[in-house]
This record gives sequence, structure tokens and C-alpha cells, in this order.
Amino acid sequence: MNNFIYIFLFLFFSNLCFANDIEILSDIPGNGLKIEEHYKITVNYRGFLENGIEFDSSFKRNQPFIFQIGLRQVIPGWEIGLKDIRVGGKRKIKISPNFAYGKKGVGELIPPNSTLIFEIEIINATPPGYKKVFSYQLLNKKKDGFKIIDIRTLEEREDTGIIKGSLQMTAFDNKGNFNSEFIKFFEKKIKPKDHVIFVSKTGDISSILANGFVEQLGKKNIYTLVGGIDKWILEGRKLKK
Repeated sequence: MNNFIYIFLFLFFSNLCFANDIEILSDIPGNGLKIEEHYKITVNYRGFLENGIEFDSSFKRNQPFIFQIGLRQVIPGWEIGLKDIRVGGKRKIKISPNFAYGKKGVGELIPPNSTLIFEIEIINATPPGYKKVFSYQLLNKKKDGFKIIDIRTLEEREDTGIIKGSLQMTAFDNKGNFNSEFIKFFEKKIKPKDHVIFVSKTGDISSILANGFVEQLGKKNIYTLVGGIDKWILEGRKLKK
């Protein structure tokens, strides 16, 4: 449970991106599956200091590295630098200290304030365990018995209204703190075989929550509404006040 909550607290304010800190030195895009948010990725890589000294290599260990993108399991420079690459792709990325290991570095391995260069090869990728629902599909899913949970704050729900028939429970407050009552609410309202669609403002937070429920809590049949309420409104769909 603690790991589950920590992931959300850590992710909520981790969406800043500064292009000047990431430089693609070479790029072979690949022709396999395109890497998207929360995919599990298997890579081989080499890491170099800016002076050319190699400090790490999965090749030398003969052990590919597996991580899930979008969860800060790797440095931000990897998260940003691997955007839109495909399986089979190879990319050489130069990453500033701000998006690597910053002022602290890593022991004797990586000095403080080090700019790093990584050569990364995408070996394999698998989609996340949760599924996506688009606005045009949602009402039919509701007719099929899918449960909809609007995870926005009370203020957000009152401002726009909700999708008719939605259950309502805030997952995160305005500061990104996870609501510990949310899981209790879920267990009370949702049966093990139910299909559940999480709805947030833009779809980002609902996808993070959906991923956490699948990866951390082992739940099945979890979905996120792509684009969230904002896209629902943009497409001219009705909400209930």
C-alpha cells in the first residue's frame, strides 16, 4: 500500500519538460511497436560521461534492463529522450544534470553536475495492463454494465458536472495527495469481476491511477477515459450537474 501511494505522490508533479536539457545525437526510430506511456520496455544500453568514460553497460553484464515508462523508474532524461521511439530503435541521447543525477551524482561512479550520454536500444515492449476507453465508446460501455468512477475533486465535478451514472470519489487533492479512503470506496462499490473506467480532468491522472491499480494492487478490468472530461466537453457531449 505504501509503495502504491508513494508512486502517485511522486508522479503528480513530475510533468515538467525542458527541451534544452535533452539532445538526440543520433536516432534509428525502429519499425516495431511504438513506445507509449506506461509500456514495459526491455532495453540494452551504455552510459558515458561527457569525457567518453563508460560508467555502465547492460551489454557487459549480458542483462537487459526492464522498466515501465512514465513512472520515473529511470531518470527524467530517459523518459523524455525515448519519446516516440519504436521497438528495434536505437537512440543516442545527451542529458544535462538537471534531467540526470543533478548536484549529487552517484557516488564515485557519476560526479556531481555530470552531463551524461546514453546509447539505448529498444529490445521489446508490452502495453500496460489497464485499457483505454474513448469518449465515443463510453456510453456503450456503460450500457454493458461498466462502472464509471469520476476521480476528480469535488470542486472540479461541481464546476463541469459529471457523466450521468458516474460514481464519485476524489482520488487526489489539489496538492497531489492520494486519498486513503479511495481504495476503501473502490472495494465497497466494485465487485471483483466488474469493469471499471476511471475518469479525470485530462485523462493523465486516471491513467496513472489505473496503472497503479493493475500493477500495485493486482486489479483486473481497469480502464481510463482517454482525454478525460476535457475531451468529453470538447466533443460536445453532455454532463449532468
